[in-house]
Amino acid sequence: MLHSAFARSLSKGALLCLLCGAAGTAAADSEAGARAQALIDLNPLLSGYDIRVTPADGDKLRLEGAVAGDAERELAAALAALVADGAEVDNALRRDAPLPEAPGQLFNAEQDLTTAARLRQTLSWQKDTAVLDIEVSVDGGAVHLNGTVGTSSERERIAALVATTVGVREVFNYISVDPERIPAIRERQAAIAKAEHSDAWIADRLRRLLQFDTTVNAHSIEVEARDGTVVLTGTVTSSAERHVAEALAEQVPGVTEIDSELIIETPL
Repeated sequence: MLHSAFARSLSKGALLCLLCGAAGTAAADSEAGARAQALIDLNPLLSGYDIRVTPADGDKLRLEGAVAGDAERELAAALAALVADGAEVDNALRRDAPLPEAPGQLFNAEQDLTTAARLRQTLSWQKDTAVLDIEVSVDGGAVHLNGTVGTSSERERIAALVATTVGVREVFNYISVDPERIPAIRERQAAIAKAEHSDAWIADRLRRLLQFDTTVNAHSIEVEARDGTVVLTGTVTSSAERHVAEALAEQVPGVTEIDSELIIETPL
């Protein structure tokens, strides 16, 4: 009776506002839950578990399912709290699950998409590959390369760049060679080589290229660009590693000279 009287006392507009507010809260809870679910599904330590995030009563997000131990349980709750918009996280995860044998499907898909983008960046930031029409696809860390280049050396350089890129497990090189394309490719490569870029642009991309390459310890190499001249300082473990760093620097568009001060320090 009381509820009916209260409802009748509300204006139609006020009642609609209350309904809209409730719907908005539900939508917000749903969005927060979806963000939390995505964070968990994309996390390398959690993606293999069956963890479900659902909105709960009282503006809460509830975590259900099972993990192997407290570390995973606390991580899941912390990730959910990052995107909960202030909502309380009700952590109902059990600690009786075996360690997952493999990451989840969403994690694997995200890793492949990221690897493909990383490869496209690598190829587009090198003078001799930036102009080539190369198709890149990644499935489970296996990279498939398609396209046409002018020489077999270009074909092999691309394969070598790809093979040493973070996230790549194996390479299937289906790139064909057509010598008739050489004049057009050389013309485009010359234009790329003449392009001017700021020192910040050059240094940022070279640092990223070094981070992408699994044969180089990017943390021990400092990169600076001065009027198109790249200065490399720091240490490497071999002449081969130094050569890779210098070759990557030489190929960045806008670079006119390399001043390599890298020191070889053999690990004890």
